[in-house]
Parts: sequence; C-alpha cells; structure tokens
Amino acid sequence: MNRFTYDTKKPLGSPTGFRALAIVMILIITFIYIKLLPTTLPRIVKNEESNNVLIYPFFLLILPIIYPLEKWINLHVIHYKEFQALKKVIQSAQLVDYDDKNKTSIFSIRQVIAGAKVMYKKLANGNIEVTFYPNGIKNSDRVSQLTDRLQEAFGLTVISIDKQLTHTTYLLGYISLNKKEVNDNDF
Repeated sequence: MNRFTYDTKKPLGSPTGFRALAIVMILIITFIYIKLLPTTLPRIVKNEESNNVLIYPFFLLILPIIYPLEKWINLHVIHYKEFQALKKVIQSAQLVDYDDKNKTSIFSIRQVIAGAKVMYKKLANGNIEVTFYPNGIKNSDRVSQLTDRLQEAFGLTVISIDKQLTHTTYLLGYISLNKKEVNDNDF
C-alpha cells in the first residue's frame, strides 16, 4: 500500500524538530571531542596518528539532514506523478494562504501562512483515498468541493466519502471496475 503525507505549510517536516536534532548532534560531538582530545591531540602532535580522527565525529551532522531528504525523495522521486497531480489540485483550488509578495523565504519562495495537509493512500484494490485537512486556510470550504479538480488531475472517477468539519476524504477509482452487471434473473 503506497501512502504519503504532503503538508503544504511544512513540506519537509518540522523545522523545530530539525533544529532540536542538530543541537543534540552538536552536543554529542562536543562530548566526543572532550573525551577524544586529551588522548589523541598529543599523538597527532608527535605524528603518531592522523588528524582524520578529529574529522570523523562531524559525520554525525549528517543525521539531522536525513529526515527532510527522505521526505523530499519520497515526494519528488518515488511518488512524483501523484505528488504533481495533488500539487496541481492544491494550486488550482488555492488551498495555500501566502504572506505578502514582498516577504520571501530562503529560496525566494513566498512564505506560507497556512496550508492544507493532504494524506494520499493507495488501497489494495487499486483505488486511491485522498484526505484533505484545511488547517486554518481562508478557503476552507473549498476542501469539500474538489471532486471535479481531482477528476481532472488523476483521470479517475471521484466520490466524496467522508465530509466532516475537520477534513474531507475522497475515493478515486475506475467506475467500470466497480459496477455490477444486471441481468433478467435479478428481477
């Protein structure tokens, strides 16, 4: 079963969690150096040991980068077609609230104030279940009116199966595979 979550406000995960993990890794590296330097520094000065030993603890800084990188690869490589279709639906329905045009983020992208969260799940029978959470966007009523947009983006028949105040779930599939044949014996 294929599944992924796309949060339009934080597509690569929580920056707070990333910062916390980076701080923890820096503290671990500092602790390693406190234990390592008294024994290895004299050996490096006497040319008995290579100075590469001091570089190895910095490889622990790779760990905080793994989670956002895994999320990016999951969205942009593994689930590329589905992600692009959902992105097209989100942009056409304006399910993301942006800040002023003058304020941009690091990569000259407009800052997101609020954005919808989408959960994509491919079911065992071949159908697709997509759930939209408005998460405080201005156009939160549009989340329950995405049937036509999803049908255009995925090319499948779309049925809204669960409309609630907090989310709307859609079922996408081929209607010809789900229909039942009727014959004279049924009457």
